[in-house]
Amino acid sequence: MLKPKRLAKLAGFLLLAATVGVTALAAKTRKGDRLLAQSRAAELQKDWDQALSFAEEALSEDPADIAYQLATTRLRFYAAQHHVDEGRKLRSQGQLDQALVEFQKAYGINPALEMAAEEIERTKSMMEREKKKPQQNAEERGMTPVELEKQKQEKKFAAMEPLPELKPLNTAPINLKMNNQPPKVLFETVGKLAGINVLFDPEYTPPAGAGTKGQSIELNNATLEEALDYVALITRSFWKPVSQNAIFVTQDNQTKRREFEDWVVRVFYLNNVLTAQEIQEIVTAVRTVAEIQKIFTYQAQNAIIVRAEADKVALAEKIIADLDKPKAEVLVDLVVMQVSRARERDLAAAIAPNGINSPISFTPRQSIAVPTSGSTTSGSGVGTGNGSVSTSTNTSSTIPLSNIGRISTRDFSLTLPGGLLNALMNDTNSKVLQSPQVRAVDGQKVSMKIGEKVPYATGSFQPGIGGVGINPLVNTQFTFLDVGVNVDITPKIHGTDEVSLHVEVDISNVKQFLNLGGVQEPDVAQTKIVNDVRLKQGEVNLMGGLMQIQENKTQNGVPGLGSIPIIRRLFTSETVTKDESELVIVLIPHIVRAPNITDVNMRTIGTGNQTVVKLNYAPEKPAETAQPQAAAPQQPGTQPAPQPAAGIAAGAPAPTVVPAAPPATAPPAPVQPALPPATAPPATTPPVPQAKSQAAPGQTPENKARVMFVPPQASAQLNGTITVSLLVENATDLASTPMQIRFDPKVLRLNDVARGNLLASDGQPVAFSKNILNDTGEATVNVSRFPTTGGVSGSGSLVTLVFQAVGKGETIIAVPQLTLRNSQSQPILTAAPQLTVTVK
Repeated sequence: MLKPKRLAKLAGFLLLAATVGVTALAAKTRKGDRLLAQSRAAELQKDWDQALSFAEEALSEDPADIAYQLATTRLRFYAAQHHVDEGRKLRSQGQLDQALVEFQKAYGINPALEMAAEEIERTKSMMEREKKKPQQNAEERGMTPVELEKQKQEKKFAAMEPLPELKPLNTAPINLKMNNQPPKVLFETVGKLAGINVLFDPEYTPPAGAGTKGQSIELNNATLEEALDYVALITRSFWKPVSQNAIFVTQDNQTKRREFEDWVVRVFYLNNVLTAQEIQEIVTAVRTVAEIQKIFTYQAQNAIIVRAEADKVALAEKIIADLDKPKAEVLVDLVVMQVSRARERDLAAAIAPNGINSPISFTPRQSIAVPTSGSTTSGSGVGTGNGSVSTSTNTSSTIPLSNIGRISTRDFSLTLPGGLLNALMNDTNSKVLQSPQVRAVDGQKVSMKIGEKVPYATGSFQPGIGGVGINPLVNTQFTFLDVGVNVDITPKIHGTDEVSLHVEVDISNVKQFLNLGGVQEPDVAQTKIVNDVRLKQGEVNLMGGLMQIQENKTQNGVPGLGSIPIIRRLFTSETVTKDESELVIVLIPHIVRAPNITDVNMRTIGTGNQTVVKLNYAPEKPAETAQPQAAAPQQPGTQPAPQPAAGIAAGAPAPTVVPAAPPATAPPAPVQPALPPATAPPATTPPVPQAKSQAAPGQTPENKARVMFVPPQASAQLNGTITVSLLVENATDLASTPMQIRFDPKVLRLNDVARGNLLASDGQPVAFSKNILNDTGEATVNVSRFPTTGGVSGSGSLVTLVFQAVGKGETIIAVPQLTLRNSQSQPILTAAPQLTVTVK
């Protein structure tokens, strides 16, 4: 057993050890908190590595502290994610080595971050790819394999071309007349005039009558597509473009169309539909009208996917564009005016305004009444026994039977009515004005509720079983009623100035609450109007008006006396109440967006026949230019040269061509060079050199041909005539000369273009077409020989131009698009000429 002194020493030692331990623990916690505060400050500065370092040091001070553990775990995630982001940024710049270091740091900080491990492997694979293909550019070097593949896909998608569109070398209208020619010659001639190649199906055999007897055609100012359609119609052929300067021709039947007609895919994104039902209605319309079977919807993007023939998809595009319109909207001003007035008059005077109601009471005298006695005890002190008792006698209305004979009028009492004078007038006026506005989309219901919700009981049930003295559990179900002004409007907009409205207006208020079965139920006064009305823009409509006048008259008084004239006012009172109320509801519609229906939407378009959908397009209008400028010389090979037309049999009869359409009764013209019209240049025109022989050996036509205006300069008086010729020198194998002439329409007017004599110098027929647009100052001319006649060589006139001076000034006549081509459709290099004209 320890002695008291030793026990005291041991207790003191234990106390000292505990004190030192607590002090050390407190110091240790204060250091961890300081480190945690430094970590938070570094986190605010986005210095994730420093913040994580402080947090880990704080955790090492006290590993059991939950706050330190949470901060360290959170900062490890953010620091690792920061290094991953930095690595991706460096990798996108092509710095793969530094990016790999960042990803490895992220993985070292947080090995649980699977993203860091994936980025390390991805970067290593990119570095291996760079070693195998060191010639990568900076952009490709920073792309991951997935991004590189996506880039390839995007380039592939961008390289996907639509159906080829014809872009002929000569865009001038075609004027052509051919008699008794095979279908192939018809197609090749049209193609030669436009500068396109014509490819035929090896199995192309025109129907009976078209190939044996031949066909005749006459075209006036026809576009290339129109000319091809005309020829296809009379030869029962089907053609389609295969490139910008080539077409393919075959028989027109179901088998060939299924084999050669091109299909396209198109995704239409709708911008104005609101519901899935609207998309389905558009799909149904397209499927029914355009007869497209492969059509699908994608609701997430409001998209419609279509795959069909090109013309069917174009028709679907037209239908969808017509139907996918922004819906019209209307703004409705709703004015609710309610006026109430209540007047009350209360008159009463003199003796008995409310009649006589005076009871007669029996109050017997004390001498005949039965006395009643009572005692009263009073005293003071507690427990003393001292006190006094007093006795009092009261008189009641009870009398003995022996005193009945002694009853007299003195034993009865009566209260007489007093006098009264009352004159009261009460007049109350109240006005309620509500003017809300609602905006609604065409066909969509819009609701507006102004007021409050009032609960009312709709049912109850009793889950428990009640007994005597037991209150059963009763649950009551409530529903909230909208009280106030409730408006529902469904508009239908007609055009730009009329709208139909289906309106439901409910105006209600709570008059009082009634106790029904222990539940306070609201008594609601309601005025409801349901109406359909058609109004013009801004028209005011009194949708509903209710006027109510109620008069109440109440009279109280003494019967008989209240009927005596004059003095009846002394024995009667009169109350007169008059209530007036008026309710007016006004609707004023304002169309804020009308249906966007244009003339293009309402236009009728041709869509082919019952079995084939075929759309026709109008030619594009030429672009307007302010002042004609000289064009640079055309270099060889700048345009794809059409190949020579094939399929013309040897010895085939030459087509007969005239510059313009002859009268219907005129016989076919013989094969002769076309003569200039009456507006040809006069005899004073400078002489034109005649065609010469072939070029000297060793000289190329590209270096020898030259085109010029004769005369090189011209002048005239206002309203005078200017005649110039466009000449070519030293041409070799010249077969066609499509050209575009530009001039200032404010100074000159081109009256006529006449064909020159160069291309027809050997007596072969020549096709000639012209299109003069004086409004824009342009003219398109094409002079060409037929495919079977080859070309000519030498010098001579191409065309003769007759201008009229319509304004003063100096201007330039230019030929910016002049193309000389040989019989192989190859370009002949030459400079574009210019002519300066002065009008005085």
